[in-house]
Amino acid sequence: MSLQENIDRLQPIGLDEIGDADLMNRLDQKYLIRKEWISTLLSECENDYQILEVGGNRITTYSNQFIDNTQLESFNQHIRGRKSRFKARIRNYGSNGLSFLEVKRKTVHGRTVKARIPRSNEHAWNAPLTEEEINFLNANYAYDGGKMLAMSSTFNRMTLVSTALNERITIDTDLVFFGEKKEERLGSLAIMEVKQERINRFSPLLIALRAFRFSTPPLARRTSLSKYIVGTLLLNRNLEPKSYRRAMKRIEHLKKET
Repeated sequence: MSLQENIDRLQPIGLDEIGDADLMNRLDQKYLIRKEWISTLLSECENDYQILEVGGNRITTYSNQFIDNTQLESFNQHIRGRKSRFKARIRNYGSNGLSFLEVKRKTVHGRTVKARIPRSNEHAWNAPLTEEEINFLNANYAYDGGKMLAMSSTFNRMTLVSTALNERITIDTDLVFFGEKKEERLGSLAIMEVKQERINRFSPLLIALRAFRFSTPPLARRTSLSKYIVGTLLLNRNLEPKSYRRAMKRIEHLKKET
């Protein structure tokens, strides 16, 4: 059965029905997977999840404009493994055209707490920050001098909502990262993120993922490689720390596979 057929078999859920599964305060687990696995994962779990549908669409294009300061403190705190850290971005949701300035705080206990404010639709989604937005950033983002970087990304996302657990799963495909004079694609690779109120390793989708546990690392293994970190390292290989070198070398090889 094709990926589209498996997507079509899932029961839909609307934005107004998500409720607690919005999970603005949550625990995250990220996984790098092959796009070709998604069909199998969905078929194994079709009775365990609904799929977010907005305007008749079950796959939506998202765009990110990343934010950091001149010292790249957000990036550096992440790759150094600091438990308490911050990320910021502007995100445009292709399903409804809305855009938000978002700040994500990772606590020492591993929880992700997200704060955001809407952006005006009178200007481009990635227009310069307004005074109100700069004030919001100063109040919620721990690093001084946060600003919009010359780095953005686009991707296609499907969102699964558990029928039994307080759990939401996003699967991002067709990722493209844009720098000032360069772009990088993840090709056949996808990023899956499991978002839960409490870590539950018996999540049906995580159980289904075990079928791929013998794949080449870092595939099918929990990872700290967010889209911001992957994109930054792909576009700026001079920033690559030794601790990430092996994983990035494998990603470079894997993303070229069809």
